[in-house]
Amino acid sequence: MKHTTIALGIVSALALAPAAEASLSGCTFQQQGTRQTQVYFANGINTRYADAQIASDTLRSQYKRRLESQQENSSYQFFPAYNLSQGFTTDVIQVFQQKLHEDPDGSIAYMVYDMLQAGLSNDAIRQTVAIAVTDGYLLAATLTDELLDQLADTMAQIAADALKDLVQVNDLHSGLYADALLNGKRVLIVAHSQGNLFTNTSVARVIEMLPDHSNSIGYFGVASPAARTVNGAGYVTADDDRVIQLLRATETVLPANIDNDPGLFDDPRDFLNHGFLESYLDSRLKSRERIDDGIAKLADTLAYPSLIAGEGAIRATLTWGEQPDVDLHVFEPGGAHVYYRRPMGSDGTLDVDDTNGFGPENYYVACDAVSPGTYDIGVNYFRGSATETASVTLYLGNGTTFGPRQLSLTDDQGSSGDDGPKPAFSLTVSDDGQGNALYSVE
Repeated sequence: MKHTTIALGIVSALALAPAAEASLSGCTFQQQGTRQTQVYFANGINTRYADAQIASDTLRSQYKRRLESQQENSSYQFFPAYNLSQGFTTDVIQVFQQKLHEDPDGSIAYMVYDMLQAGLSNDAIRQTVAIAVTDGYLLAATLTDELLDQLADTMAQIAADALKDLVQVNDLHSGLYADALLNGKRVLIVAHSQGNLFTNTSVARVIEMLPDHSNSIGYFGVASPAARTVNGAGYVTADDDRVIQLLRATETVLPANIDNDPGLFDDPRDFLNHGFLESYLDSRLKSRERIDDGIAKLADTLAYPSLIAGEGAIRATLTWGEQPDVDLHVFEPGGAHVYYRRPMGSDGTLDVDDTNGFGPENYYVACDAVSPGTYDIGVNYFRGSATETASVTLYLGNGTTFGPRQLSLTDDQGSSGDDGPKPAFSLTVSDDGQGNALYSVE
């Protein structure tokens, strides 16, 4: 029977099984700085990955050198925490779903959809909205029979797609942040628009997973549609941000806290006064100073977490959602099967195991212990009662990262699934002719 508590910690060298004699050097990339911070940009709706990457790269160009100069032996890496866009309409529905979860009594727009699903007449819907909302008769007047009929026909599948993506993104982001913390890296997030809603959920989940690391993760919100912040986060929202103004008509939203209008003849902002780069980060805007101060405060106050999970030539991490138990499995070149029952292999070790939901789990091979051959990495849905999504990330000693790869898991398998886990990665290691490891990933 599996343990029912999280087993965290580096396994003592005295407890390790004898390792095979190292034949390859697995680490050719050395991270700069021992005090490391991962900076993530969490994007808003209707954003392409390329645009999220541009925003992340802009943050790097504006802040990396400045932050590293303020702390000796520090290193800052910048990445997108991408919120996949499924198109404007689906993304908007997803925002309403998030607002409903955040404030069940305050989401009027999604309430309309719920009433449609419940079969209420159009007149009953209009009457409810007129009563429930301040000046609701104005909003009710816009809910024509034609509009409500169209919503009823189209929103069901859109809402299902939005909810599925919402769960996957929350799982993905919380996994990224927890993984960084376990490896001794602070997490600093800059969230824009809908990214604030994802960040609120993910940060709260990570703090639940790793309560001792709550002072090592933080974020600053920009153009926030959220009703509240998490973990004392700061934010900036312009009083003439038209997107947030529109949302505020039906939802509970944090108050605007800056007059961001630079004047008629020197206004770099987009038409909606909402875009991250042009309407908030531009140096001509007052919001830029707020963002500078928010990032600087986090850089000064976030604590550097202690290293819990091992890393080296090969490291695989697993996170998932709220179902109780998903397990990480690794088959090593020499035939060893590393998992919860046999956490020490010939090459590597499963040093973090979780059985209470979310993860993480961690397997690593030290830089001087990697063997030529194939490492097969997979997962087994050990225990749960609903469909789950597992996220597996692979880090290699040459500085490359693969994933997270997301795997859909339908039915729990118990121990019967241990011998045939669902594949995530197949990593082949070979000799470059000079005793160094070459990696090939499928």
